[in-house]
Amino acid sequence: MTLWMLRIVLLLHAGLVIAQPVLAGYFLSGEADAIDLHGPIGSTLWVVAMLQFVVAVLYWRPGHGRLWPALVTILLFLAEMAQMVFGYLQNFVVHVPLGTAIVVTVAAMTVWSFRHRPEVVR
Repeated sequence: MTLWMLRIVLLLHAGLVIAQPVLAGYFLSGEADAIDLHGPIGSTLWVVAMLQFVVAVLYWRPGHGRLWPALVTILLFLAEMAQMVFGYLQNFVVHVPLGTAIVVTVAAMTVWSFRHRPEVVR
């Protein structure tokens, strides 16, 4: 049950982080309104990371799952907070590669969550 909860939160997180470079690309290609979505989504991703952390801890402890998703989520939370700051400062030298790392990490976690087969606990 907790693995399914983690999968759902990861799908939400992945959808939002994957939308970010798409919206940035639209903005850079001349669609000025795209930044009106990019900013607010980026400003709320840390809330999704906090929710993901709670679910990852539930997956680990009562759910008898693995610890690493909770630990990686802490790093994602910190990275997304830094990402938000560097975005508002328009420091794209850090913002772009950090965003790439966030997208890759969340996407990899999401793929793992659907490929993972939990062991049966007796």
